[in-house]
Amino acid sequence: MTGSPPSSRISGNAEAQVRRVAVMPCAALAPVLHLRHGPAGVALSGAATARLGHRPTPPDTALGLHGGWDWDGRTLTAEVDALGYFSLFYYSKGSEIAVSASILQLLALGADAEPDPVALAVFHRIGHFLGEDTPFRHIKVLPPAGRLVWRDGVASVSGNLPIPREAGLSRSQAVEAFIEVPRAAIRRFLADWDGPVVLPLSGGRDSRHILLEMLHQGRKPDMAATFHQGGQILDREVQAARALTERGGVRHGLLGHPRRRLRDALRAMLLTQFCADEHAQMMPMHDYLSGTPGVAALDGIGGDILTNPDDSAADFFDRARQGDYDGIARRLVAGHGSVISRPGHPGGAGAIHSPDLEEAAIARIAEAIRAFDAAPDPYQAFWFWNRTRREIAFVSTGILGPAARVGCPFLSPEFVELGLSLPFAVTRDQRLHDDAIARAYPAFADIPYAEGFRNPPLPRLRWARMANLLDGLRVAAMAQPDRPIGAMRQLLSRQPLHRKPADIYRLHDHFVTTMTADEARRLIALEDRLRSKAPKGERVVTDVLGA
Repeated sequence: MTGSPPSSRISGNAEAQVRRVAVMPCAALAPVLHLRHGPAGVALSGAATARLGHRPTPPDTALGLHGGWDWDGRTLTAEVDALGYFSLFYYSKGSEIAVSASILQLLALGADAEPDPVALAVFHRIGHFLGEDTPFRHIKVLPPAGRLVWRDGVASVSGNLPIPREAGLSRSQAVEAFIEVPRAAIRRFLADWDGPVVLPLSGGRDSRHILLEMLHQGRKPDMAATFHQGGQILDREVQAARALTERGGVRHGLLGHPRRRLRDALRAMLLTQFCADEHAQMMPMHDYLSGTPGVAALDGIGGDILTNPDDSAADFFDRARQGDYDGIARRLVAGHGSVISRPGHPGGAGAIHSPDLEEAAIARIAEAIRAFDAAPDPYQAFWFWNRTRREIAFVSTGILGPAARVGCPFLSPEFVELGLSLPFAVTRDQRLHDDAIARAYPAFADIPYAEGFRNPPLPRLRWARMANLLDGLRVAAMAQPDRPIGAMRQLLSRQPLHRKPADIYRLHDHFVTTMTADEARRLIALEDRLRSKAPKGERVVTDVLGA
């Protein structure tokens, strides 16, 4: 690498330099290790040992996602949890190796920032990366059950991606299993954690299931929190969440202050290591937890894809059984493009940022789905091991990262195996999770999910809109200080994509294609500055109702 900080040449045991980090609120706090093998020995800089995330003993992905590394003076060993849902990145080129949970930290050390064109073309078309890819050719993420070993300048990486056989369960048996397996995982978490619990609560199935099971086990969360940016005008997500908490006697906090859109989008992009086009909407939860020390959070990640809520799933299942993986890939790309594009531009971000790589991206996506041909539902397995692992997992490790502990009941080994082994006939109607929740908690079965409520109209004239625009211009200039006027003009101009994705993909493309060690250090400082200035804890809460 070039631009590395001064390093010590060592042989034998490394100095006892250990970083134990339970949370990853920003790149500035992320440990990093860089090793270079040469004739005089190994040059080391950074933390020789790091423990990241939440690693219970014995390891249990329901109780925490984790990663870390150890350098003993001769051998570097780095590992992640069995699912690979904790993103631990490594840079390997020549006789060098570097590891960190922050891509920016690797780049700041001088890692080769050459972009990976096909990986980026995939990102432009479906909003996340596949397998172990990142935006940069020489930076990868460890695979599920990933283990990296580096000695004498040579690195090897191993992992395990299990594909369970189809289980012979009836619909009724599957419903019962979808009650009992999460029940056991939540029981383990509550037995392991006796401190306060904050439950992010939406109007959907996964967080509702966790809340009702906590009530069933006699352990109310200290607060259920719902993010919402409409002030006291409650949208349908909040209405559904509040109906549950009122009946359950649970304290419900509303994170309802208007947010600064571009500021949150930029922070989320940096927090997710340039690997996701989502999560800006969840920054209120991140800021609330950042100012609420000592609490645990329970995340419903995995519950949805393991119970088949996808309207395209039946078509994709049939296509997979015909071997039409190219057709699935094209439909995925078209679907994502239609969501983020304005009328008249169905091509999404790919048509703007990587138009010449359409077929290469399609082939890469089709290949990634085909890898799960032996699974009971190849599309479901692809989604779980790719989008959920490579994009949604940043909610657990990044958005909720400031929590003292983050539990993921639907990522318990038993539940993952159950969900991925179910016959598609059992999940085809998309009501498996609904039926399990209704059977387990009949006293709440009459409360609709978010889609059963109606969003009230918002006032046309809102000061928050003007304040948002002014802040967006300021943030655009901070993000691209080399061309602040042009950045502000782009923010104001009409784009082929809807405003939010247009800004995200434009900034993403700019950062990746112009990345240097100096730029990485600037972005680390910028992220830290934006984080420190954000309101936190109770300052994010607009309303609390209940016990």
